[in-house]
Amino acid sequence: MNRMHHFLSQSLLRTVLIVLCLIAACMLGNRLYARKDMTAESYHTLQPHSIETLGLLTDPLDVEVFINPQDPQTEAIKELFAQYQDHKADIKLSFSDPALDPQRMRELDVAAGGEIFIRYQDRTQRLTELAEQSLTTAMLRLSRSHDRKLIFTTGHGERSVQGKTNADLGLLAAQLRDAGIDVSTTNLSKTTSIDPDSGTLVIAGPMHRFLPTEALVVLDFLSNGGNLVWLTDPASNDGLKSVALELGVTRLPGVVIDLDAQQLQVERPDFAIASDYSPHQALNGFSSVTLFPQSAALSIQPQREWIATEMVQSGPQAWTETGSLSGKVEFGDDDTEVQGPFPLVLGLERTRQGRQQRVVVAGDGDFLADAWIANGGNRELGNRLFNWSVDDTVVSSTIPLSEAAEMNLSRTQLFTLAGVAFLLLPGIMFSTATGVWYRRQHG
Repeated sequence: MNRMHHFLSQSLLRTVLIVLCLIAACMLGNRLYARKDMTAESYHTLQPHSIETLGLLTDPLDVEVFINPQDPQTEAIKELFAQYQDHKADIKLSFSDPALDPQRMRELDVAAGGEIFIRYQDRTQRLTELAEQSLTTAMLRLSRSHDRKLIFTTGHGERSVQGKTNADLGLLAAQLRDAGIDVSTTNLSKTTSIDPDSGTLVIAGPMHRFLPTEALVVLDFLSNGGNLVWLTDPASNDGLKSVALELGVTRLPGVVIDLDAQQLQVERPDFAIASDYSPHQALNGFSSVTLFPQSAALSIQPQREWIATEMVQSGPQAWTETGSLSGKVEFGDDDTEVQGPFPLVLGLERTRQGRQQRVVVAGDGDFLADAWIANGGNRELGNRLFNWSVDDTVVSSTIPLSEAAEMNLSRTQLFTLAGVAFLLLPGIMFSTATGVWYRRQHG
């Protein structure tokens, strides 16, 4: 009896010790672990420039993700930020359910599909796309402490950066200020020149003509190497033909009609959608659909040293409508109508006065107005365009596709693989099990 009691006591003690060791191992595993990326192209490892960017952020980084907890992207977000946290431990990642605090969602104007807020010091970047290049670009922008300035023209009925109507740019201006960009205004009738080092000049949808002297100020600004963002509109008679000639940009007659947009049940016929973006530094990794209400189409004949890129293009089912928009609207009513695709946003670059000069021309200013900026990828596109216009904080971190990432099998190989998976392997396991059963039954 004593021997049996001793044996049971020893067995119980060993069991308790084993359980305690397993618990301790699990606790240590949660605290001490190592990540090893075994993919051929290091898909789960940050690119070198991402790691370098993290080294520029000396203060803690706060990341708040507004997303439904049941969204399948939640785990992907955690996985991606875990890679950043491996190199910067003071990145705080938190999740907020938009449904629990709708008032705050309205105040922050969070995009319907969710959004990522990255806060550093007193600056904020907002993202709607989950990709390493987008995150690293946002972090690089936040690391820049030097002055980045946008100067919006006034006095011609332009879209206001202080206004709150649907046509104004109040939400865009607030977003740019949060990102550390200084936003100011200027009246060109009260000045004879603008220093190109003072910031990027923005002409946002003027409804009235610039005076000849004002247009000359803009031309001198360009000649001296200043950066420009020009948001035009189909009906705009802005008096800036000399500026368009200098850039080699032409605004085609009419307004863009897009059958693809109508298939998405957009109420008005004069809306265009875009999902075709040229390879460009400002648009690396960007693939969201963007909405362009009442846009003009553009054409480009680069002048002298300008290098032009059709940054955003319409779809092939778009055209420029010069006739009435009432009733049935069809292509070909007028010989001046042009069938798509054609550019909706142009980017121009040249070297001037020893500096890299950049110009953005858009055939629509509505896509960044308060009424439409939250649609699709409009907010992110505007953020990229304006940041590109003030500096070069756009990172290219496109990961090359490995040859091993795709498996192309012939019909014979597919049948062979299916036979092994569904016949051979199950047959081997069944035969093995039958053999074990037979030996047990017959000794």
